[in-house]
Amino acid sequence: QYLVAAKIIRRTEDKISSPIAALLNGLLGGDTDVVTSISVVDLTETTTTDARGKTVSTPSAAAVTSTGQVAHTGADVWSITYELHRIAPQILTTVIGTVASSLVYPEVGPRWRATKLLGRLFAARSSNIAVKFRICFSQWLRRSADTEQKIRETMVKGLVSFLTNKSHETDLCQDVNESLATILTKDPSLDVRLLAIRQVCELAHNATNDAISDTAATTPSTTTSNTTTPPSRTYTPDISVFSAELLLAVANRVSSKNKTERRDAITGLAQIFHKHYIRKILRHVQDGGDDCDIEVILRVLHEHCSEEQTKNYKFVVEAEEKFGWIPQKVFECVYFSDATDPELRNRIYQIVDDVLLDGGLTATSRAVGLAIILHGLKKKGKENAFKWMCALFSQRSQLQRALGLYLDARVKAKGCEAGSAEAFTADAEAMEKLEVVASLSSPLVGISSSNSDSSADMSSVLKRFHTAKDKHIFRILSTIASPTHSPSARKRAFDELPKRTKGMGAVSVAWTKALARRCSMGAFVNFESIEHCIILAQESFEANDCKVSSLFLTCVKTMIAPFPALAATKESFKNLVEFLEVVRTDVTPEAKKELEEYGIVTLISDILAKSASSMPASDVGGKGNGDDE
Repeated sequence: QYLVAAKIIRRTEDKISSPIAALLNGLLGGDTDVVTSISVVDLTETTTTDARGKTVSTPSAAAVTSTGQVAHTGADVWSITYELHRIAPQILTTVIGTVASSLVYPEVGPRWRATKLLGRLFAARSSNIAVKFRICFSQWLRRSADTEQKIRETMVKGLVSFLTNKSHETDLCQDVNESLATILTKDPSLDVRLLAIRQVCELAHNATNDAISDTAATTPSTTTSNTTTPPSRTYTPDISVFSAELLLAVANRVSSKNKTERRDAITGLAQIFHKHYIRKILRHVQDGGDDCDIEVILRVLHEHCSEEQTKNYKFVVEAEEKFGWIPQKVFECVYFSDATDPELRNRIYQIVDDVLLDGGLTATSRAVGLAIILHGLKKKGKENAFKWMCALFSQRSQLQRALGLYLDARVKAKGCEAGSAEAFTADAEAMEKLEVVASLSSPLVGISSSNSDSSADMSSVLKRFHTAKDKHIFRILSTIASPTHSPSARKRAFDELPKRTKGMGAVSVAWTKALARRCSMGAFVNFESIEHCIILAQESFEANDCKVSSLFLTCVKTMIAPFPALAATKESFKNLVEFLEVVRTDVTPEAKKELEEYGIVTLISDILAKSASSMPASDVGGKGNGDDE
């Protein structure tokens, strides 16, 4: 029936367009004569019982308010109007203004339906109604500040839908960005702000870096459609449709008092940063693999870490303004302690380890990415973020040492004669060390609001953990208690620990998983990325680029402050010693001047001095070559 009706309307459009438009204007405008004479306005049914006791349903026409507006639900009028846009959009030329007049109607129902209908019409890929009716579009945007929450939620969905389907309408998208930013920063409802955060971040993350070259999807239609359904393929907008101001509005919610809001905001921003900034920057390095040509790496770093050259690349400046500040926001979230928001602290560890520089990147790409991020954090005005980053890794380093001490103490206790005074003493010492581990790891989340109850729960969790009979639990933990463990050791811990601690209860499983998360080295920094930083520093020096060489050495120095063993592996230490010999002896006078300017010799000497002290522990605690057995 729908297809038959659509075909009839298209064939007779020139004859029936005016009567249909007049009818719709009368219904939507509340013309009493039209409303009372047309029963199709609302297909709601009235149920009655006849004389024989049978239920009879009869259609009822919509009522008319004292002002002449359509009351009741009037749902079919709005639906029919939208369907006509898909079949014969020219019929709605005089109807859009009537619909827009309902945007300021005092009653919520008509105002909400008008907002929803206009949102669907403006965002439709098969029309250019938003361009033709700019005044109505502006009136619709004002509903972003409507007093009714339901309408503001509808506006969020409509605005995001517009960005999805109309990214080629640059001016209109700018207005939509401003409306969404206003909702994110000023809307009084938490539910509305959360909806905006999630929908904006999801759409931005799924966006492409190059617009889809699909004429049907990107070019508005000025003729009647030959089909009654839109293209089945999901359209993905280009990331350029999102303004820096909109992403900054999302970042504004990171300082929210609501835990869910700040957690969702920082997670969405980190995912956007990875896909649309760092991945894009490193794409040529990634293509080159671990043996990427040093010239490619030097070009990337000069484009993004040299202020003189960065100014010459407009796309670099724009990308920096839109995405470059996101790592700063991530590390500033370390301000929220475990006492304030332990779930956010756990999320920050996950973001830093698995999102900013994910494991899908080669070790060379991660080394270059680390240099770019650390260079950005050391810029003027971002010093606090750098300090919080150091504090985060310092906490991990302390946790690794505490876990190692506990595991040693537990082995010692197990080696004592059962039931002896020595065994009881050693076991008590091991429990004390486990309590230190617990103080540095994640507290129990969502168990009890009472401090005393929480303490009791933690005590029982630690007791069950300490007395576990499965020796593999502690063997697995021992492989990640050293910063030089391999990515495969980390993955094994994440896979095996939940299975082996399942018998202790859900709370113990969650705590053990959080312990492994906070203790293990992620993709952001590990022995592989530090090893490649040292190699790239050497290659940069050999390519006569001391500036880039100093960038990589600065990364190494920063990261061995909390983790000295990272540069104490056999291969890394050997490369550092060779590098130091070269820069001290085999250099030209010109190169020597550059070495002094960037402090290359001092950097290498400081790294060697710091890492040398941990070499025995590295040799005993792990091989540092990716094989943690």
